[in-house]
Amino acid sequence: MTFHPPRLHCALRRLAPLLLLAFGLGGTTSMAKPVPPPLELLYDGDNRLVAGSVVETNPSGRVVFERKDVLDGKPRPPEKIDVRVPLAVLGTVRTGERYVFGYATGQKDPRDPLRRIANPDGAQLIVSIGLDPALFRDTPEVRAILSAARTERGRESRRLFDLLMKALAGRDRALQNLAAGQIALDAELGERLREHGRETVERAARSADTSPAVRASLLRSAALRPRDLGDWWQSISLDVVTNTPVDGYATSPSDPSDLVLTALELLDQHAAKVPPDALKRWVWSPNPALAERASLMLRRQSAALERSTIQQALADPALPAATRTFLEGHLRRLDRLDARTKTRKDGAG
Repeated sequence: MTFHPPRLHCALRRLAPLLLLAFGLGGTTSMAKPVPPPLELLYDGDNRLVAGSVVETNPSGRVVFERKDVLDGKPRPPEKIDVRVPLAVLGTVRTGERYVFGYATGQKDPRDPLRRIANPDGAQLIVSIGLDPALFRDTPEVRAILSAARTERGRESRRLFDLLMKALAGRDRALQNLAAGQIALDAELGERLREHGRETVERAARSADTSPAVRASLLRSAALRPRDLGDWWQSISLDVVTNTPVDGYATSPSDPSDLVLTALELLDQHAAKVPPDALKRWVWSPNPALAERASLMLRRQSAALERSTIQQALADPALPAATRTFLEGHLRRLDRLDARTKTRKDGAG
């Protein structure tokens, strides 16, 4: 994994969803297709959707499944399917348990982005918005959603919409993520959301029982489409920034860092008024990207407030090491900026 300094990381992270939506996953030209909604992607002609049991896992990032049911895709997959997976998946699957998984065997031709060729690394789990990755426990709820979504007519049905709302309100994180991804990318859901889904989506976005990644996705969707989802994103974002613990969590699916960063970014982009104390606390965050965003938002309120807050944080011996390194560099940049400003003023005088 490539390391990016906090400033660059923050910029890339902000741009990533827009680039994905504009150009498609892996797209390199303006002719690339937009990212399809997750349920449409699972039934794309190039992909396979299979139910099977885990036979073995490989530390290099591969899982071997024994095929049980082929839900979609031709030609028929082999009895044993060796699939490349994100390394985080290895700690979540159990040998002998049954899963439903979507995978691809092809990739874009680097010489011609409009053409697909066989992937030399073999089959790989689909990873996209709402499919992170395309791996689900084989349950009746999963089967019902996938069955309803098999056709275009089914994806437009009230039955599927109701199943997605139930999944969003449930406790299966993979299904919550799938539902949030469908809401984010399927514009056809807009009318149903206005008529039947607003309260369910808002409850999920507010609930601490909803995964932070899903809450962040719902906040982004609501900020982009308040007509469909309502105008609640700002109050939830303020609550997240004000009340989420600054530390005490390890990097895991329950780490709220991305949720807090999303809330801060949305509030900043929409010039929402955020109490200084709600921002100052994040300058102590163990995540330098959060410390940076909070510092920049403090500067918009007062350059002196930003500087004094950073100085207070650096005087705290309990400040996390990574954040200390970032803030020391950030303070040096502020010093250089102030020096250049003073020189220009002196020259003008």
